[in-house]
Amino acid sequence: MGNRSDIFARDGNRCVYCGLVHEPDDLSVDHVQPRMRGGDGSPGNLVTACRGCNTRKGSTPLAAFLTAEPAARRNFFALARYVWPRHLKAVAEELARRGVVTAPTELVEGIRGLRSSEAIANLLQQQDNSDSEGE
Repeated sequence: MGNRSDIFARDGNRCVYCGLVHEPDDLSVDHVQPRMRGGDGSPGNLVTACRGCNTRKGSTPLAAFLTAEPAARRNFFALARYVWPRHLKAVAEELARRGVVTAPTELVEGIRGLRSSEAIANLLQQQDNSDSEGE
């Protein structure tokens, strides 16, 4: 698996940022870890993004984009099921460093111990819920 249509099929033609299903002609492949920062073209580093979201993200680092776009952040961690865990953890840890999620040691350590995007999404959702309740 490695060509665009395989990635789109794997992700169900669903954009990991907006969460909507699109026609293949409206989709693009996005690198979680950009090639210019050492990322590769392996399926574990690629996600499906609609052209609108990918254009909006542009060359912005993923953590910065997800910081500015809370809905995209929730969708990414819920839908990026095939991304390498090391990439998911790096993004989640960067979000903690940016203060997007509170960064108690147990959260960052909890993320490091997780192995799937669903588990990280659940942990971050719990964090979002506890932050909302505290306001």
